[in-house]
Formats: sequence, C-alpha cells, structure tokens
Amino acid sequence: MRDRENTNTKDRIVITGMGVLCALGDHPQMVYERMLAAETGIREVTRFDTDKLQSSLAGQLEDSIREGVLAGTAELSMDLCARYAIAAARKALIDSGLSIAHADNMTHHDRTKGTGGKPSVLPARIGLTLGTCNGGVLSLEEQWNLSELDVDHTSRYPFYQQGDDAARVLGVAGPVTTLNTACAASGNAIGYASDLIRWGYADVMLAGGSDPLSHSVYAGFNVLRALNSRPSSPFSTQYGLNLGEGAAFVVLERLDAALERGATIYAELCAYGLSNDAHHMTASHPEGAGIQRAVEMAISLAGLSKTDIEYVNAHGTGTQANDRAEISGLQGSFGPNLSIPISSSKAYFGHTLGTSAALELVTSLYAIRQGYVPATLHFEEPREGCEEVDIIKHSMRPMRPAYMICNNSGFGGHNVSLVLRTNGIEEEWYSSVQNAERENSLAEHPGEAVPRRRVVITGVGAVSKGDIRKGNVLGAFGKDTEQVTETAFFSLKDYDKSKYERRMNQLTQNTIGAVLAAMEDAALGESQREHTGFIYGTARGSTSSISNFLESVFVKGPEYASTIYFPHTVINSIAGQTAEKLQFKGFNSSFSTGGNEGLTAALYATGKIREGALTSCLIGAGDERSQLAEDIDRAKGLQDSRYEMTEGSVCMVLSDLEEADQTRSGIYAELSGLGVASGAAQDASRQSEALIRAVTDALHEAETSMGQMDLILLNSVGRPGELEMEQVAVSSIGEAVAVPSVPIINLNAWAGYGESYSSMLHLAAAAELVSPGAMHELAKGTYAHLGLPECSSAYRHILTISSTVNGSYSAAIVSSVAE
Repeated sequence: MRDRENTNTKDRIVITGMGVLCALGDHPQMVYERMLAAETGIREVTRFDTDKLQSSLAGQLEDSIREGVLAGTAELSMDLCARYAIAAARKALIDSGLSIAHADNMTHHDRTKGTGGKPSVLPARIGLTLGTCNGGVLSLEEQWNLSELDVDHTSRYPFYQQGDDAARVLGVAGPVTTLNTACAASGNAIGYASDLIRWGYADVMLAGGSDPLSHSVYAGFNVLRALNSRPSSPFSTQYGLNLGEGAAFVVLERLDAALERGATIYAELCAYGLSNDAHHMTASHPEGAGIQRAVEMAISLAGLSKTDIEYVNAHGTGTQANDRAEISGLQGSFGPNLSIPISSSKAYFGHTLGTSAALELVTSLYAIRQGYVPATLHFEEPREGCEEVDIIKHSMRPMRPAYMICNNSGFGGHNVSLVLRTNGIEEEWYSSVQNAERENSLAEHPGEAVPRRRVVITGVGAVSKGDIRKGNVLGAFGKDTEQVTETAFFSLKDYDKSKYERRMNQLTQNTIGAVLAAMEDAALGESQREHTGFIYGTARGSTSSISNFLESVFVKGPEYASTIYFPHTVINSIAGQTAEKLQFKGFNSSFSTGGNEGLTAALYATGKIREGALTSCLIGAGDERSQLAEDIDRAKGLQDSRYEMTEGSVCMVLSDLEEADQTRSGIYAELSGLGVASGAAQDASRQSEALIRAVTDALHEAETSMGQMDLILLNSVGRPGELEMEQVAVSSIGEAVAVPSVPIINLNAWAGYGESYSSMLHLAAAAELVSPGAMHELAKGTYAHLGLPECSSAYRHILTISSTVNGSYSAAIVSSVAE
C-alpha cells in the first residue's frame, strides 16, 4: 500500500546497486579495468553470417559470459532478452546488499534481516522497469519462418514478456513495465522507476535495459548504411556505428532508506528529461533541438544551474548526422563555446540499443568512483560540427565530476537525459540535518510537503471498427450490437490528409485519429502542443509492419532487409510518428505491459501532473490486427477468450484542474486514485492477490472505500476462469461483500478485446459515466443493454480495473469533480 504521507514529497533517489553484461565483461570492475586499458570489445561477429553485409563487427558477449547467462536460466523458457535482463538485475541486487523477502508477516515498509543477514524488501514493494529496443525478436528469428510460427517460441516474443519474465524469476511483485522508446529505453526506464518510488508505488526499483545481438536488426542497420566496417569512433572522421549487446541494471531507492541501512551510494538521480524531435523516424533533428529540450528539462527539474554540469556521457553513435546534431543540441543548451568534457562510451562495447543508457551510466558511475571518466576510443580527427569541443579521446581522463549528464536518443525521435550527482551526497545530507538527531532526521527528512495537484480528464477520442469518435465512446455500443462486428478500417488519409503518410500502418492511423479527436474534444490548441506531454502504450506495436520487415529478411535474405519497414520494428514508432505529425515535442514516452497500458499511461501522466512537471498530457493506447497478431493470440491462449479480438486506439487529455483551459462544465472526471501490482501467469492465487493489492492501493490513494463505488468496470482478458476469479477477488475487498448490488461490467462483450485498446476504453467509459452530461442518459436507461440500470443521479465514483495477459493488474478510481 502506498504511504500517503510521503506522496507529496520531493524524495531524493539514489543508486545503490549495479549489474552489467557487455562485450568487455560481466562485472563493473572487470569492465572498468579493460576500459582503463583502452580495450574495445568490438570484434568479428560469430553468431550469424555477415559475408553479404556492410560490416562484420559488433560488441558481442564473450562466449564464456554468454554461456554462464544461459546456464543460469537453463530450466526456464524465455527469450535471450529476458535472460540477459535477469542476469544483470541479479548482479545489481546482490551489489546493493538487498534481498527480496518471502516472509508473509513483514509489514510493507519493514526492512528486516533476510537470507544471509541482508536487509530485505517485500516483493510487493519492489518493482522492475526494463528498457528494450527489440524485445523478444530472437524468438522469432529462431524460427526464421513467419508462416509456421510455433506456440512456445512465439509466446516469448512480445516486448512486455521480457519485463514480466524477469520480474517473475526475480520474485518482484510491485510495478512492472517495459519501456520501448528505442535506444532511449533504459534511460526512460531508470527515470520512470525513480518516479514510482517518489510517488510511493514502490520502495525499491530494479531498472535497466537488455538487448541481445539480433541478425534481423543487424540487417536493418546494414540496409540503412549505418554500420562501420572498422571499430567506430563517435565524433571522429570515420562514420558509422558498431552494434553491441548486453544488459545493465541499477537498484534505486530513497536516500534516507539507503543511509539508514549503510548502503553504498554510487550516485543520486537528480532528475530526468524526455522529449521528441518530432522530425523524422530515423534521423535526429539537424540542430539537435530534441536532445536540447531533454537536457534543459532534466537540469531544470533537478534545480541545478547549467554551470553545475561537469561531464556529459553523450549518445554518440558514430553516424554522420547524429553526432553533429547532438553536439549542436548541447551547444544550444550550454552555449556555442561548449567547454564541458564529453565522451561516448559506445566505442568500448558498441551501440547496445535499448541497453545503451543503462550500460553507459553504470560504467561511467563505476569509473567516476575510481576517479576517471570514459574516453572516446579510436579517435582520429573531429568531424565537421564537432570541432572546438572537449572530446575526451583515446584514454580515460582523471576526473571526479560532481554532476554529470547521460544522454541517449532513438528511432521515433525519442530522447532521454539523466542528471546525476556523483559525490558529496552523504555529507550534504547529514549537513542539512545537523541540528536534529540522526535517527529522527532519517525518518522525517523526505522533503517538504507540497499540495498535490488534482488531475482531470478533459478530452476523449477513439477510433475503432472504422469509426472515429470525439467523446461518447459509449455511444459506439448500440442496443442492437450484442457482439463486436467485422472490423472496418479507419482512413486517416480521408479524415485528414495532411497527417497521413504513404504506407502508414493502421495502428498509427488509428492513433493519430484518436489523438486528433481527443484534442478537439478538449479544445487543446496547436500552440499548446509543444508543452503537452504524450505517453503511449501498446502491447505489440504494428505487427503488420514488423512481420513485413521480418519477411523481407527471412525470405529474401538479410542483405535485402526492407528500409521501409525496419524503422517500425521498434514499437515506439507509433508514438514517434504521432509526435512527428502533430508536433508533440515535449515529454514523450512509450511502453508495454500486455494488457493495462491505458491505466499505466494514466498513472504515469497523473504523477507528472501532480508533481508539476506537466500541466497537461495526452495519453493513448492501441492495438492492430494482422496474421502475426493472430499467432501471438494463439501463443497466449487468447483464442480461448470469451471475447472477439479487435483493434483500435483510444486517447485522452489529462490536465491540472487549476490550469485547465476548459470550464468546469467541460471536465469529464477526476483521476483520484491509482494502484498497480504484478502477478504471475497461470497462478490464479497470485493474480487474485495482485488484483486486490492494486484496487486496495487505488482506494487508499483516493481516500475512499469500496462502499463508495457506484460501478466497477472490469476489463478482463476473458480466458476460461479468469473473469470468475476476478469477480470473486473484487467481491472480497472491503465493504464489497456488504454491497453486492454494485454492478460489475465488462465492455469487451460489445467492443471486442485488444490488450492496450480495451484498458484505455474502459477508463474513457468511466470518465464519461461520471461526467455531468451522463445523468440524463442514465435516467433514460440509455445504457441498460450494457448492464447499467436506470438511475436518477450521476455516478460519483467508478472503479476501473485492467488485467494483463500475464496476470498483473492496475486500478483507477474515476470520480466526479466536486463543486
């Protein structure tokens, strides 16, 4: 359960454990020693044939390390992405000195001596965020034939599966999310993990990234002519990148808790910034405007001056346009006479894609602890646009920067910037509480309490079955429609040709349409877009684009990989293309959970608005149908669901109540409480426990109870036994036993089921049902066919619950806005 007393504090979050797998080793000390010796892990690829490709080099794990990872998870059926993540996360947890408790009698915030005398944290109070660019693509590559996909391998593929598998094996039962913002993903994962602790959803978070070396992804970069046939050197005159692989994780916790248990503190994560270039799917903004916005957001939220930053670990891929753009963006932030020392670590172990931010951060922090910062290997001469900049060349430089920045960018235009304090943390803390007794100060110094901003829903838009709706999503479920009908297709080209692009996949068209409808419904003007956040969830992305790309590789050969579809194999491409077409340049994120994307997006956006980082945010979620989607359905048992599978996108506008542009009569509802908990597939008891925890925490946050709920919207996957188990679990919570008359409604019987779409659809329906305009329709019995009885008054509180295909749950309390 969340600690409501600390919800409004500006808690300080620190890194107390680190784990790594990369081409230079599987321990930070080993990697540091090889970096200090100016060694590179870039070598000949041995995993697959590169004879017909532009390069044969990559930063692949040494065989002994890779075999150790495989041996450590030999009995488990998982993709290599999840296996790498588990290995690195275990190392980070061991390094932190924490263990995950299994004692049932521990209180939520107890840290008692667990196995081996280590301080323990309850499974429900530790979460995991994983950043990945490619998810489980190796599980499809192992089959190398999309027309004959088997259930076992295909079940390992979805992006969300990687984070869920890692959490299940590690024993994590708190919030679990897979961030998929391409090469910015693990930085996004670390930032979001720090939010979850500060907002009270967890005490400890495992956060990092994982991406194994992939033949098809290698082929994709080859066809873009981005690879280097020599060991790469970012910012130097030799152009091109070397891909790499690996995983890296950190353990995050509150500073006061870390000090209380005497933990090693590697750094304080002061703040992070996210942005979108809104420029191009694969090319950075030429002036680096996106990375500049991310850097400035991070520094501002950290409460620092730009002069405090003493080192930048740059994204620095080595490609011609990207390096120059990044330097331009840094000059835009720090001035044309940029003097801060800069380096790119990618020449040591390659571009590890979704792992990049976490790996580069872990190795930088460990080196700084020894008194050095990483270098840029193989440097010859600075390329155009990178002259007159202090690039750290050839060998590591003796330095102990007080504050550093770690930058990363990816396909889809997503950027992340992390600001970290690397020394003097403990001394400053104790100095700040020198007039209080230490034991009291540790308990009472989480930060100054500030009023929590109220978050309201001000716009709703949806696209499904070829129809676009501005609000009134419930109107799509007519009395004559007992089941979802055959899917029609929405044409963005017909609706708004200016936002359409040739060969745009259906999910992107649906999403842009839903966003446009929500913006119009909220009267959100174009001038507000640049400062409006955009958070998008999709379980699978565009499966049609992904399958088209993989077909080009599997059938024609890796040397003929499709340049058209490759950029869309990263599933943040939906959010990225939407941001580009609608010019959303501010806070941008994309993620997967496998079924509660709608409520997770609401939680993320609500937290950022409550703390004042955003005043408004668009949240969206969607799914797309294809043959690959049907194969995934079969692998996940969704063909046995009582609901028809469907596709669609739903978007909503969330706003700070006090700063919303709309009048009070234009507000649908308030998001008053949220909760989240992870469970385990095929384990009904753990799923039931997760549902109860998510609902209980949402009720606690909203300062309400089950007895105050007028309606429950339960978004169930609908496989045999699931809905019945969930109904029993809901009825066991609080006063629910005493109020059996509260209707429990599932809209999937009328709307069909889509992992991401259905979660957001139920949230939108709840918002409409508590809005001022719903009273008349409820009194007429307009929604009686949905199981909603006639009533003379509007609903005050609706509990919305969403489940994932792997047994995790999210809950939201949607309330009418009090006069």
